[in-house]
Amino acid sequence: MIWDILKTSLQNINRNSKNKILILIFVLLFFVLFIDIIIIKNFYEYYDYSINKNIGFRTLYVYNPTISREDAIKEIKKIKHVSEVYGSSYGSTAVSSNLNDNGLNGWIGLQYGTINTTPPSISGKNIDELKSGELICPYEFYPDSNNSSPLDIDESKFLSEKDILNREIVISYSRTYTEVIDNKLTEKKQDYTQKMKIVGLYDETIFRNGINVCYATPEDIKNIQDSYNPFLENTEYASLNVVVDEETNLKEVRQNIQNLGSYLVEKETIAHIDKTFTSILFSLTIIFAIIIITSILLILKNYLNKKIKDESSYLGILRACGYTKNNVIIQEIIENTLIMLLSYIISATLFTIIFTILENKIFKYFKYIGFTINNNIILIFIIFIIVLIISELLNYSLVKKKINNSITDLLKEE
Repeated sequence: MIWDILKTSLQNINRNSKNKILILIFVLLFFVLFIDIIIIKNFYEYYDYSINKNIGFRTLYVYNPTISREDAIKEIKKIKHVSEVYGSSYGSTAVSSNLNDNGLNGWIGLQYGTINTTPPSISGKNIDELKSGELICPYEFYPDSNNSSPLDIDESKFLSEKDILNREIVISYSRTYTEVIDNKLTEKKQDYTQKMKIVGLYDETIFRNGINVCYATPEDIKNIQDSYNPFLENTEYASLNVVVDEETNLKEVRQNIQNLGSYLVEKETIAHIDKTFTSILFSLTIIFAIIIITSILLILKNYLNKKIKDESSYLGILRACGYTKNNVIIQEIIENTLIMLLSYIISATLFTIIFTILENKIFKYFKYIGFTINNNIILIFIIFIIVLIISELLNYSLVKKKINNSITDLLKEE
């Protein structure tokens, strides 16, 4: 019996041109819904990773013109939830290197590396094993300053683990300053070089770092920055980066620092997201998804109301031919399910093809600037199942209400 009902349902869908139009509308709506769902998923992951993984979103800029840096560090380290404190001047720097072959300019960013600021290595040494003269760099390393735009990145030029792990490189940097010579200001330049060894690799896509950012010991960062500016060490006032253990504790730590007196704390973290704008945007994408799902269900409801009304006599004939009420309901549900499934399969296939093309051409590069765009067939399927279940409940209630009429009443209706 079930195969006969299935065959009849397919014939009904094929026979009625309105069914084909409905499928086309649903394909379009499902396609837009899938785009929105993927945006929501990736947007949430970007926000979550940025806040929880990248310490820039948990780092406060603190300034105190009345106290030395050393005293301020000792004072702030005592505050609960503070995991790291260091001079802002020593937070990061940039150098050139001899990794400038294959069309790359060899430019490397260096970050202040401690156990509280550095991501875990996936190959080689971890930060707690790092010594002066050693670096922990991205697993997919791209030593070039021209990587702010994903489309500027040439994936074929990435340096892999075998290219860089345990490799000795030479970094270089220079200091430009002026001197009075013969009563004239004369610009002078002093060049520095230093041998470094890459001993560990971390996953830059998870930590939301740049693909040319390595971690060095505080000692090496300090030496490089002091070379740029010999007066940094003698600075008498405190300008600090304060790393908080978790984003949820930022407010408490900020207030506790201010309670110490004479401290100025920036309202935003060193790296920040406009949370109001982010919340609004995230809410809008969710609202849009709800609107699309509601539109699908309203269109389906109107279609089913008209369809059941138009097919009243047909339902009466089925009942007169010996079909039970349950048989008729099952046939209508199967027909609706087939319409929804066809719409889903076509839209999901179309979406996957287009997404795969864009991913291979564009999206795969976005991860190197800290934003991943991934498809998720399982999530899309779950959303569809939810919509399908709601639609089947709607279909069942409408058909059952109609089929409860007598056979005579069904046959009389036009």
